[in-house]
Amino acid sequence: MRLRFGLPGLGAVAALLGHAQVAPAPEAEKTLLRIGEATAIVLSGEGAGRLASIAAAVVVRPDGLLLTSYHGLKNAREVQVRLKSGDVFDHATLIGLDERRDVACLKITASKLAFLEAGMGRNVRPGDLAYAVTNSGSLSWSVTQGTFSELRLADEVSGAGQGYRLIQFTVATAPAAVGGALADEGGFLVGIVTRSAPSGGFAVPIESVMGLADGTLRTPLGSGSALQMPTSQPSPASRGVANADPKEMVRSAKTVAISTNSVYFTPAALERELAKQSGYGALGLMLVNDKRVADLSVTVDRPLFTYTFTYSVTDTRTSVVVQAGKVTAIDGNSAAAKIAKELVVLWAKLRQPPQTPGR
Repeated sequence: MRLRFGLPGLGAVAALLGHAQVAPAPEAEKTLLRIGEATAIVLSGEGAGRLASIAAAVVVRPDGLLLTSYHGLKNAREVQVRLKSGDVFDHATLIGLDERRDVACLKITASKLAFLEAGMGRNVRPGDLAYAVTNSGSLSWSVTQGTFSELRLADEVSGAGQGYRLIQFTVATAPAAVGGALADEGGFLVGIVTRSAPSGGFAVPIESVMGLADGTLRTPLGSGSALQMPTSQPSPASRGVANADPKEMVRSAKTVAISTNSVYFTPAALERELAKQSGYGALGLMLVNDKRVADLSVTVDRPLFTYTFTYSVTDTRTSVVVQAGKVTAIDGNSAAAKIAKELVVLWAKLRQPPQTPGR
């Protein structure tokens, strides 16, 4: 394995990066550890120590060069970089940026850092193992695995812009994981995560942005010495998840939004099929287009080169997956009919009023 790293162990922010959630073969465990060691945290502030955003970053050269998300830095007045070793850097320099792809390169005054060697994003194959930094709740980060889905044009991904390619993957990621590494089974860096979701995300191929490390901007960013990580005290929502009841989540839902990660499926097809189901009207669930106002979010995908359509239902209030399944179909319309039937049957069962003891 060509991966190199040089940090002396876990430090003050080790709890943020955690341990691997997946415990496969020893070689895979080493890969997970090394990816974590090369991951950093970038805090951006709006002034006077007011934290505005948290992003991940990946060290791409041992002399302190990191790639991360650009949008969090765009209007930042103060920036701080935290390494997993516990070292904190209050001063960083912007070396290069690619606003279209939402990736930037930062330089900190460090040496002999753990780093990931660049692979080739365009060579990943659907179904192969993929590794990324995820957020398993609050800010307890860990490196975990999923699979590569396929290469897509940004034009196909809502809100991603156009004119470049993205790698779609199934590793569950949270907003704070944006800017971090997407690596292959050998631990080589193949992409920078730019879009996250509980069911996966998208990354820019590393060969498209690695040149930012040779940038000549040399723009100093404001000192982030006053920035602090959020407290680890669990929020009321986090405490609620610990005792969450999926049945009650479905029972109390009033609105549903449908989205897809596949060009072979459209939300409109599932909306039409749900309306056709005889029992859907009795459920009292309203279809909405905006996830932000939905209680339940249905996400449909189709792995490349298969006739399998997968779906998951997430409670948007807690991010808990309350239902998941798959159907086999020759096209998106046929899949929509099958998925609609399964959803209505299960929702009808889960939305039944709880039985009173003794009756």
